[in-house]
Amino acid sequence: MKKILTLATFLFSFISTAQFLQSRLLKVEQKNMEKFMSAVANKTKLYNSKEGQPRYITFQILTGPEAQNFVRMQYAPKVEDFDKIDKVGNAYWQKTTGALHQSVGNRIWYRNADASYMPEDMSRVNHRRILYYKIKPGMGTDFWRYRTRLVKALEAAEWPQRVSTLNCASGCDGNWVQVRYHHKNFTGEASDNSNFSKVVEKYNEMYGEDSYEDDSQKLQMSVIENMTRHHQRLPELSSPWN
Repeated sequence: MKKILTLATFLFSFISTAQFLQSRLLKVEQKNMEKFMSAVANKTKLYNSKEGQPRYITFQILTGPEAQNFVRMQYAPKVEDFDKIDKVGNAYWQKTTGALHQSVGNRIWYRNADASYMPEDMSRVNHRRILYYKIKPGMGTDFWRYRTRLVKALEAAEWPQRVSTLNCASGCDGNWVQVRYHHKNFTGEASDNSNFSKVVEKYNEMYGEDSYEDDSQKLQMSVIENMTRHHQRLPELSSPWN
């Protein structure tokens, strides 16, 4: 019982200091696409671009069944920041985009710092290759062994681009995780991945011969679902970089 309470206290402490993203899927018919994007850009410029205003990131989905639709994510340093309702900005959003889209779902994610990698000399890029995992109950140890060890290998190999890992805190059916690989574009993704063998070499040097293959296989066995999607950040429809 004491171990359970200690673990619960640790998790609460970690989540309370994490970075949060609240995401919605926005479905838009092709005939409304141009008008919708223009309206979102205007709303973001007016209500989400200045200090003290809510921060949003908008992605267009490139692959999968929801391709060409959008994901809009509100960023907050603390989960309690989502209690601050921007009534004026929300009213403007509803007036200008309400009839142009369908909002589906609402999920809250938090950044898992131990499984995320940020190089010191990092460039801001807009292309994302996202791996979605649903972890089997009781299989978290095998899953997180690979994801946290990989961060150390990425550091040792001086991987050039950011890798962000988000845990679902609310709104998900099951234990969902998304791992977001940042690239310049599809060409940049191919170029970055061509050097991934260096990461594998570092992984095996650090954790033992064949450890990369063993750990990655255990990760695959630890998940119920495993999907890959590509998104593209839309700068005009997103708050400026912090």
